[in-house]
Amino acid sequence: MNTFTKIGCRLIGWDAQILSSCGEASKRQFRKLLSALSIMMILWGTVGFCFAQNYMGFTSIIGCIGVALAFMSIILCIERVIILSVGKNRLMASFRVALALCMAFLGASIFDQLIFRNDIQQEIASHREDVIAETVNKRLAVYDSDIARITTAIDSISRCNDILYQQIEAKPTTTVTAVSSSEQVAGMSADGKPVKTTIQSVSKTVVPNPRIAQAQGNEEQIKIYTAQLEQLRIDKKDIDKTTREEITSRPTGFIEELEATVRVISQSWVSMVFYVVMFLFLISLEIFVLTIKMGETPCDYELIVEHQLSHKRSLLTNTELSLTNSQIHAL
Repeated sequence: MNTFTKIGCRLIGWDAQILSSCGEASKRQFRKLLSALSIMMILWGTVGFCFAQNYMGFTSIIGCIGVALAFMSIILCIERVIILSVGKNRLMASFRVALALCMAFLGASIFDQLIFRNDIQQEIASHREDVIAETVNKRLAVYDSDIARITTAIDSISRCNDILYQQIEAKPTTTVTAVSSSEQVAGMSADGKPVKTTIQSVSKTVVPNPRIAQAQGNEEQIKIYTAQLEQLRIDKKDIDKTTREEITSRPTGFIEELEATVRVISQSWVSMVFYVVMFLFLISLEIFVLTIKMGETPCDYELIVEHQLSHKRSLLTNTELSLTNSQIHAL
């Protein structure tokens, strides 16, 4: 038996010694299973490589190859579960068909995103234009609300200052009256004690109208609001540019490309037919091993394995009966 056959037996899980004693039918079955498994591993290795390169952020070839090998290992393990099953397991076959549908959908999605890349990029650009327009309108509404609020505050403070300035113009100063009291000795009483009296003094001071300070504080607040209003107007003028730069600079994600793929496929019956053909092709490949395993009569390799299983089962049963009988005789 050559080295290639030994490697193939290790891949699909067959025993090389048993295969060497089998006939041509088993060797043909071996080659069919190995071919189907190789196709699946190459297919999903390519899917894993593309997925790592486009969506997982791997920039090195080694990282992409590592992901591809991981995908190939997963497929190898899944297919070996089918290949190494003894007999025909309907439940396992049903589960493999369901798994094939999921894997075909995933594979078709990734392959279509690669095949329709130019159309998808155009669809993403068109969709982002709609997102930009919607985002700009929302942000403009926020800016307009803030501008209206600040303008209303400035108008309110200005009207208040107009009233204050009228009052200041009518009465620029005000007189502040201060009253103070002090005790002084007015004389002596008959018993020689000093007689004290309280004297009140009134002073008047002319000061600026206190509304002047209030008006000046309002003017400072108006300056602050005016600066905020000017900044809002500048930002509003550049809102289209900043929003466009923000959205167009976003990295394209898998979900965004998947949604664009759905829109591209649904817009044309040609792309829809191509997707259906791709999907059916991948499903056919996914259940290729299952079809080979479940759709044909067992070869002599499988008959030998089943015979060994039956022989071991009978041997264990006879051993168990012998032990049981020995225990009964011992009692």
